[in-house]
Amino acid sequence: MTAPTASPTTTADTPRTASRPLVRGLFAVITIVGLVCLVWQLDGIFSHVRENYLLDVGVFVDAGQAILDGNALYGDDFPSRSGFAFIYPPLAAVLFVPLTWMGEETMEMVWTLASLAAAWAVLTMAVHRITVLAGVSTLWRRLAPLTGLAALGFALLIEPLQVHLMYGQINVFLVLLVAADLLGYTPKWLRGAGVGIAAGIKITPAAYALVFLVTRKWGDLARSFVAFLVTAGLGWIFRASDSTFFWTEEFFNGERGGGPGYAANQALTGILTRAGMDGDTAQTLMIPGLLVIAVISGWAVWRLSAAGRPVSVLLTLVLAVSISAPIAVTHHWTGIIVAIVLLAAQLSALVTGRRDGWDWPTLTGTLLLVVANLSFGRLSDEDYQTSANHHYQVFPENGPWSFSDIGIVDFLYGNIQGISGIICLALLCLAAWRARPAEDAGPAEVKEPHTTDA
Repeated sequence: MTAPTASPTTTADTPRTASRPLVRGLFAVITIVGLVCLVWQLDGIFSHVRENYLLDVGVFVDAGQAILDGNALYGDDFPSRSGFAFIYPPLAAVLFVPLTWMGEETMEMVWTLASLAAAWAVLTMAVHRITVLAGVSTLWRRLAPLTGLAALGFALLIEPLQVHLMYGQINVFLVLLVAADLLGYTPKWLRGAGVGIAAGIKITPAAYALVFLVTRKWGDLARSFVAFLVTAGLGWIFRASDSTFFWTEEFFNGERGGGPGYAANQALTGILTRAGMDGDTAQTLMIPGLLVIAVISGWAVWRLSAAGRPVSVLLTLVLAVSISAPIAVTHHWTGIIVAIVLLAAQLSALVTGRRDGWDWPTLTGTLLLVVANLSFGRLSDEDYQTSANHHYQVFPENGPWSFSDIGIVDFLYGNIQGISGIICLALLCLAAWRARPAEDAGPAEVKEPHTTDA
């Protein structure tokens, strides 16, 4: 792994001597607070896992068992204990087979621990990638795992990650595969495969290959495409008939994860539907809308990549994918946890006086996104399932949802996750417009490291 480092004599991009005690003190306080939040949240999470059935991972187990028993993966013949359908490609079901080897309670705890480890790994990669800055000492980089642990404590206050853990979802594992590629922690000879494998498990991550396209990393793009084809091919080997059905029919069902009007859907389709637009019209409108968002986001990714800001690139794509998806319920937004690290880096630069280490669009956007998605409840709380923790629950279950029916305040409150995501994405695009390419900027202007061999 290589990354730019600065001469010890460089002063423009390093904290002033007078500010170093302040930096260390703030780091200690924030780390302690994060670890306290971590312990507090973990207690609630483990209590929830011991006492409740995790719905989504239960469906994954059913899919794995269907592979072993030769049962159908799709349609009415899928043996679902909960009644919920399996909506992923056949290879995903094959990967879930090991879950059937454990008892239900053990499996749920293992899945939860693995989810927490994946979230910690994503945050640690983001921390390390940002701290590999000109002038940042090796000590700070070595503290990345500890910092990532504290960041996990704060991330467990983010509603999408809480809901992910509540149901036993898969999204954080997909974010891990994508982040390893985009932040440069996949071996160079394999880079791009993480995105391809994630896309083969759940189609949506294919959108992250956009970064390889706009930055002309043809090798990474090719490896991503090949990895996706391999996952699809393996699915055909294990389940030819189910694969044919999925890729010719189920793949084109834009509502296989639910309709656009579902209150938890915080994508643009959901906001438009709740504003009074017909659901089918909203989805039709988002066909050209998707192209517009892809073009604008692709341009922003290109600019941010040239400026050496991979964590901003990752967050930009997380938001673009979530906003433009046919449906993106709250746990689909799990990748926004990297905003915590990006916000902390921006605040650190602001406090220590590194004027070239922060920019107001990124600071404002990440602050808004984090605050809008905060949930101070715990999964084990009896009153956890309320609009105080899940803003969309302010909407009546079966409507009406428009601001003319429930009032503008409740409408904005119930859609705050999607609205804050749209605003943050717009501000990241503004940050991209203001950014200077890393090769043209001085070391102090590199907000995040530009790494090609990391």
